[in-house]
Amino acid sequence: MSLSNYARSKSRRNGGIRLIGLVEQSDVAEVTYASAEKGYSAIRLDEDCYFSKYEFREDEAEYRETVSAVNGAQVVTHELIFTLDKMGNDSSPAITSIADAARNGLIALLTTPNGDSFLVGYSVEFEKERPLRLVSANGTTGKQLAEGTNEVITLRSQDVSKAKPFFGDMETLFSAAG
Repeated sequence: MSLSNYARSKSRRNGGIRLIGLVEQSDVAEVTYASAEKGYSAIRLDEDCYFSKYEFREDEAEYRETVSAVNGAQVVTHELIFTLDKMGNDSSPAITSIADAARNGLIALLTTPNGDSFLVGYSVEFEKERPLRLVSANGTTGKQLAEGTNEVITLRSQDVSKAKPFFGDMETLFSAAG
């Protein structure tokens, strides 16, 4: 096997996540992998199922991959960390919904500020068997009047490969989510 070359891109390199779509792994009917593009070209969900849409400003959401070797085998840890603006009646239903759905596992569709999209919690090797699960949902009111309130949610999964890009039509996957 030869090593792949890397050339620095001239495109934007802004960090963060602009959009996260979450769906229960059991609602995913089929995912199409396009081997020529080395990414996913389509996702089919069960009837009347849609990705729940979460939109973020800068510095509110992050996706992290950690590649390590455990007993000689490659392990990739996927972490999705995002902040909801306010701890309270606005965020509580969303947190409860995420926590309940994460028991069975979640699959996420992420879009960066640069327009790159990735499918996380699903892999070619394991399909839906290694979905994202809730690690924590930490809420705070802050201690001082000048401190903001927020909820920080962390979802995690382990797999053997990095997240692959998604090239398909995202509009239909979010069409009922508003």
